[in-house]
Amino acid sequence: MSLTVLTWLWSQPGGRTAFTATHVNIWAAMVRRHCTLDIDLACVTDMPDGIDPSIRIITPPGEFVGLQTRRWRGNRPNCYRRLTMFRRDAAAIFGERFLCMDLDVVIGDNIDAIVDRPEDLVICGPSSDGPRWRYNGSMLLMTAGARPHVYDDFTPEGAEEASRLFVGSDQAWLGHSLGPGEATWSIDDGVTRNGVPEMGAIRFYPGHIKPWDLLDDPWVAEHYRMDGDRHGLVLGYRRSVWDEARAAMARCRFDGVIAFPAAAEKWPGHVDAVAESQDQIDRAARMLGFDRLTFCGA
Repeated sequence: MSLTVLTWLWSQPGGRTAFTATHVNIWAAMVRRHCTLDIDLACVTDMPDGIDPSIRIITPPGEFVGLQTRRWRGNRPNCYRRLTMFRRDAAAIFGERFLCMDLDVVIGDNIDAIVDRPEDLVICGPSSDGPRWRYNGSMLLMTAGARPHVYDDFTPEGAEEASRLFVGSDQAWLGHSLGPGEATWSIDDGVTRNGVPEMGAIRFYPGHIKPWDLLDDPWVAEHYRMDGDRHGLVLGYRRSVWDEARAAMARCRFDGVIAFPAAAEKWPGHVDAVAESQDQIDRAARMLGFDRLTFCGA
């Protein structure tokens, strides 16, 4: 039985981070480089444009969208929609056995031993000490149908109570509903987070700072990237940019686009990265696996 390795992509207006198809594609490239198990890559999203066609799209069940609690609202990520992974019929949606990972992650080494666990549920251990942390929702591995009470017992009122006791949105509910004693990953397993000295094989970046903000860090730059042998189109700021872009696209096919801000606003398709300097272009090109660049309007 193959393991479904999945992530979620949605838009949260006013959220502190805007995730895109580019982040999904880089995540998938890292998983492929560092996992030799029989896996099926998938993304749960209603925003499939720009996602690599090799990644299977799962239509979101559509439950709990927009739900916020008084203590976890505003620009904080609200992830209650992910609780549908605990539905009794989850196998029909996500697969018999699946691993869910957040997109703000860097994978720097083989993860086979991390994800090849026998338990019916494994989740990240707490990000911090203290009574308001029990688990971290950045990654979980489960057999479909395990712990169905997490979904069955969920109510907005219960979410409010959970947010009083624990930190997060669905993460708070998981701590409240699951209770103590679930199997977890920790630093000893090679699963870490930004802010601790150990890099690990899998390193998550919850909070405001994301991997794509840290491409001047050699470890992040080495690992947070697509595979190479890709050709990128760079859209500059001169008036000639559109004539040059049309001519370039008539000559060859491009794997992605880096654009200066004004060009990005007018480009009709997906823009993989917005840059304002040569240094930013170089870092974005490395992240996107662009070994070749064609500059237009530069």
